[in-house]
Parts: sequence; structure tokens; C-alpha cells
Amino acid sequence: MSWSDFALNPQDRQFLESRLRHGTLPQTLLLEGGREEERRALAKEIAAALVCQGDGARPCGVCRACVKSRADSHPDIKFYAPEKKNSIFKVETCREIRQDAFILPNDGDCKVYILEDSQNMNDSSENALLKILEEPPAGVYFVLTCDSRFSMLPTVLSRAVVLSLTGEVCPFSDETLETAFGLAKAVVSQSELALLRATEGLEKDRDAVKTTLMCLSEIFENALKQKNGGTPAAQYAEPAALLCEKLTNHKLYALWNTAGELKADADRNANTNLLVTGLCYRLRCAAENKTEF
Repeated sequence: MSWSDFALNPQDRQFLESRLRHGTLPQTLLLEGGREEERRALAKEIAAALVCQGDGARPCGVCRACVKSRADSHPDIKFYAPEKKNSIFKVETCREIRQDAFILPNDGDCKVYILEDSQNMNDSSENALLKILEEPPAGVYFVLTCDSRFSMLPTVLSRAVVLSLTGEVCPFSDETLETAFGLAKAVVSQSELALLRATEGLEKDRDAVKTTLMCLSEIFENALKQKNGGTPAAQYAEPAALLCEKLTNHKLYALWNTAGELKADADRNANTNLLVTGLCYRLRCAAENKTEF
């Protein structure tokens, strides 16, 4: 099996192959989208590549570690999932993982924890993992899978590099991209007028507000990805680079979270005029790390 067999978008595939080749893969990955079986297969392939002891491209498929990986018997690849379909991912399981992560590997230099259906974690489960995800021991990797990144706590999401099994390069129209790019650029400017101009016309179209906020969320997420050593999707590279240059990781996270909250307000049929009016203020507060009142 090769990485091209997985329905990753080209940017994510290139990122994965490059980081594995150079031994610089982030220690926490989140695999979203696709079918459950696809996410599981990709998680196992990544784990196999990490423990592979062969030369050249990894996983080599023939070394002792790869043979064990293929047989699901490698002692340093741990697989966890909810006990039943759609059941809660127990907090006790997350605490067990946190403790086990500090035990040295059995066969090689690293350990890999695959956490399937992570969207089934409740707040307590996700919070139990936060510290270990933030400061994982050397050689310990976490591969989480979920149906959508938006089902995860933002605090967990901010500690992971997201790889999407969608195969789609960009789901937004050129008009939506232009509006969202304008908002992203206006956020880091010192001009209130730039923000107001970037939202012109949105108050007349609720659907446009929703799609723009979805696109804006993607831009902020890709900026976070770049800020933490990842490669943004090509369509978001320009605004992501600008945001990374001007804003801290904390402010980028605040902007991503604010865009999600605004999208939720739009979904709840909030007054579109009021939503657009408050949008500029709330984004500015997030960018300047101010508390909203």
C-alpha cells in the first residue's frame, strides 16, 4: 500500500510523506473525514511507518517491525476505541493512555497510540488527554481519528495537525474565498474601515455569511497548522502566511474559535444584520486578545 492509495488532498499527502521521510512528523495527528475503515487503515499505515526499521521509504513492509504491524501484533502500537459503536470514550481509558505513555517502548524507539472515533470523547475524556498531548514524551505519537474536526474540543484540536480524508482541494467558490481572504487580511490590519469594507453585502445573504465563516475558519486553522510546523493547504497559503507573521499561536486559536462561534450563531438563525455588525468587533477582540463584553 502507498500513500497515494488514501484519499488525502495533495497538500496533506505531501506533508505526510515529507515529514515521515525526514523524521519530523508531529507527535499528534488528527485524521478526519472519509469512512471509518479508511481512517483506520491510514492510522495503521502511519503507525507502521513510525515503527518501521527498514531503509528507504517507510513503511518498508518487510522488516520485522512491519511484519508485526501488518499482523496487528506490534507491542508499541496501541489501539483504543469506545467499547461499543457511538458509546462514550471512557475517561479511564484516557488516563490509562496517559500513564502508559511514559513507559519505554518494547521493540524500538517509539510508541504509537491510535485513538479511533475520538469524536466520542466527552469533555472529561478530552481534558484527561490534554497535558500529554501538549507535552508528549520523546518518541511517543498519538493518531486520533474522527468523523469531523468540528466534533473535537478546540483545546485538543489546537494541539494536533489535521489530515483530511476528503480528496477535495477546495469546497468554496472564488467569491467566498475572496471575501474570507479579505476578512483575514483586515483582521491583522490597523484599519477598522478595512474590516467594515470586507463585510459589505454579507448582511443581505445569510447563506453567504455561513459559507464565509466556514472558509474563514479553514484559513485560521491552516494558519495554526503553519504556525506549528505544518504546511497549509495551497488555497489558504497566502492569508495563512500573513496571519502567522502577525499573530501569536494563542491569538490564532482565539480567531479560529470565534469564527466557529459566529458560524454557530448563524446556524441558530441569529439576526443577520446584528451578526455581521458584531462580527467585526468579535474578530478584532480575538486578534487583540481582548475580552468581549
